[in-house]
Amino acid sequence: MIKLLIYLVLFSISTQLKASCVTDKEYEVISKSLEGSNDEYYDKYPYGRIENIASCKEKSVLSDLVCDNPRLKKMLLLLSISEIYAYENATHTPVEDYSTYNDDFKEQLNYILEQEKDKNIAMRKLCHITKTRLSDNLGGDFYYKPEVHEVISSKLNSNGVIIMPWLLPEIYLGKSCDALDSTKRKGKWYKTDEQFIVELNGEIYKFNHDNNVFKLNCEPPK
Repeated sequence: MIKLLIYLVLFSISTQLKASCVTDKEYEVISKSLEGSNDEYYDKYPYGRIENIASCKEKSVLSDLVCDNPRLKKMLLLLSISEIYAYENATHTPVEDYSTYNDDFKEQLNYILEQEKDKNIAMRKLCHITKTRLSDNLGGDFYYKPEVHEVISSKLNSNGVIIMPWLLPEIYLGKSCDALDSTKRKGKWYKTDEQFIVELNGEIYKFNHDNNVFKLNCEPPK
């Protein structure tokens, strides 16, 4: 009975995360952008057919997270299209092969998600990556400025930890609570509940929990 209750709670949390990733307003905009299309591919693009990087024909962490949720699946199809659109818009050059263009990005996503043992954290990171990438690629109705950032990977060393956020510079967090990013911005950092704060040259960034970061002891300033 206890095991059943635990399963039901975890299932409920996972379902809520999937539902909360794509709001009603976001889903309406996504659906209008993909009007008349199925969720597996988009065949109305000028130069060819674009497959969804979350292919439900393949067994992967990405497809496991996405394929049982129509909203996420549709958002990932739009992401697949936006990757090609962004390249062609920037270079004024058609992509040579739509069937393989997104392969590297799909591999990167799967690698990131495979590192997460907790499916809910993997879902949260996928949502963050997808929305920030759509914002960069399309802008406009898809503009997204995250309130909380995600650490994609981190590495401990003798002086502290180096974090690699998504679409932010690499940041070094010292044991003495100093912070320095790869663009040479300096500042400080500290933990707060299940998140941590990094201040760099007056800019404040909030991050979700990272196991390596929370091995250090930097408490909020009093």
